[in-house]
Amino acid sequence: MRQAVELGADIIKADPTDDVSVYHRVVQIAGGIPVLVRGGGKASDTEILQRTEQLIAQGAAGIVYGRNIIQHANPAGMTRALMSLVHDGTTAAQAAGYLA
Repeated sequence: MRQAVELGADIIKADPTDDVSVYHRVVQIAGGIPVLVRGGGKASDTEILQRTEQLIAQGAAGIVYGRNIIQHANPAGMTRALMSLVHDGTTAAQAAGYLA
């Protein structure tokens, strides 16, 4: 993160932290540069939605998810759910409605 900031990155793609509650520190270190969170490993619907809600609440500018969308049984629904979290400020519980 520090190197990306020092090299003048316009945007940073960063891994999620093991403890989601400390992700605000990653955003803080970025010093105003937008931080996009990588999806990480395959996770359950509940886990990915709750984690995304927490990451956005801590200042992440967006997400860059792959397998948790592409490999989902309902990729369009998961995309809508995640977009609602990032762009509309819905809760994970509300976003889960797109997966039904």
